[in-house]
Amino acid sequence: MMRNAHIELGAIGCGSVTVDGVPLRGVRALSLDAGVGERPVLRLELAVYDISTVAAALIHIPEDTAATLVALGWTPPPGQPVEEVPDAAA
Repeated sequence: MMRNAHIELGAIGCGSVTVDGVPLRGVRALSLDAGVGERPVLRLELAVYDISTVAAALIHIPEDTAATLVALGWTPPPGQPVEEVPDAAA
């Protein structure tokens, strides 16, 4: 799926990423690959924390990251309360 991305970066690594007009939050890092004659590919590393035990693993998705994933088309899994997925534009 093609999307329009706008990236602003400062000299010390601070900045912002907007996709289709929606500011993304929870972005830890990004890379952009653009070969001659090819479409550019933007890769985003999002903040996700793995909290695990010996018997099972629980993946915690921070609110900013969940908002970014929803803005990119992600559907939260069943059982995740809707109030835990904030509006990405907020």
